[in-house]
Amino acid sequence: MVGALRQSSPMLSVASFRTWLTSRPEEEHWELIEGVPMMVNPRNRRHQRIASNLEPLLNAALRRRDPTFVAYHDIGVNIVSTVPFDPEPDVTVIREDENPDPRYADRFSLVAEVLSESDKGIIESKQDIYRAHPSCICILLVHQDRPEIIAEHRTADGWRSQVLHADDELAAPDFGLICLVRDVYRDTRLG
Repeated sequence: MVGALRQSSPMLSVASFRTWLTSRPEEEHWELIEGVPMMVNPRNRRHQRIASNLEPLLNAALRRRDPTFVAYHDIGVNIVSTVPFDPEPDVTVIREDENPDPRYADRFSLVAEVLSESDKGIIESKQDIYRAHPSCICILLVHQDRPEIIAEHRTADGWRSQVLHADDELAAPDFGLICLVRDVYRDTRLG
């Protein structure tokens, strides 16, 4: 992320942000983080490859486990929070029948963020809002500089986090996903 639109700008509501967003060129990509518009750096090829590997792995697993769920890349998720957020995870798992809006999902079960250097300052805020969302049960933080995934799963006792490396198994049983971490990095120098 490049940074805040203006450091001293007042907090925008999600509605104001989305209205403002319609005035921006389509090639620009923005998220609202803690009430501040943040421009997302153009995604590099590795970032895009990792996300485009994860999405079909999830969709194949979901078709076998529960075809009412589907994985999408780059859709917005609606967050109810005291601080305005309008994030767009790299990959999101939703149920179609629960989310009639083609652009934004009110309910989501899994979010995956492909991490870059510019995410360091905001990823913890995103994790917090994803964890607080009642329908979210899995968060995947996928590094793009090394074959490492942090998999967080909601349990009856709270969130459980696991750091996985290239030869480890990435398992998300609620979604039917079982693969090697290296599968997410296929066709990158890390795969």
